[in-house]
Amino acid sequence: MYNINCYQKKLGSAHHTVFSIDRILKITAITLLLIGVGISYQPVMAAEFQSLPSIRLQAEEFIAQHPYQSPYPPGFEVGHIDNRLKLKACPNALSIEFTNPNKLFGNTALNISCAGATAWKLLLPVRIDLYDDVLIAATPLHKGQIIDENKVSFQKKNISRLNNGYYARDDDFASLEVRRNLKRGTVLTPNNLRPRLMVKSGQQVTLILEYKGLEIKSTGQALSSARRGEAVKVRNNQSRRVVEGIASGQALVRVNI
Repeated sequence: MYNINCYQKKLGSAHHTVFSIDRILKITAITLLLIGVGISYQPVMAAEFQSLPSIRLQAEEFIAQHPYQSPYPPGFEVGHIDNRLKLKACPNALSIEFTNPNKLFGNTALNISCAGATAWKLLLPVRIDLYDDVLIAATPLHKGQIIDENKVSFQKKNISRLNNGYYARDDDFASLEVRRNLKRGTVLTPNNLRPRLMVKSGQQVTLILEYKGLEIKSTGQALSSARRGEAVKVRNNQSRRVVEGIASGQALVRVNI
């Protein structure tokens, strides 16, 4: 009897223990559920500070979408933004513009600002590589040689590295000549090309005399040489008077009287 009673007591104790644990687990589950529901309905607080990655992303989007005068998309690298920077969260869209509107590629910078009560301004350095089809020498060129389409070609280049300028497809290079000998593949620039002589000293030229909207044609002898747009003196063949005009074409001088 003793053994049986003992067993029953132990069994009863075990049953009581299992019941207690099960009850505790149920209570815990319900509590966690209630806490979870409470958390899910708490209002989301607005960020106190502006996200620095968001500033970078907006700067990159601005650079990528800017209307450059180029047939190719730009390559760019945005400068470092200090992680310790604490800028108040901007309630409005950020304002982004180039610090120098005439410096849209190469090493330049962006002005990024927030207007309103939380106004702030940030200067962000950027490097922009812009590409275009530029004029190059297709063959070796010699000093004084006149440029024509058979001696040149176009090649895609990073124009942010062309500090001496360049000629693009829509530029007029038909009246240019070579300043000095150039190797094949050389990028042609205003430094190594120049306008060719339109008028040579001693040459017979056509004079166009302009007076109150009227044009009178005559002839004369050039007393000096001139390139397009330069002043030149000419002795009129009929009156023998010396007049000064502007070289405007091959052996052509315009004079205002």
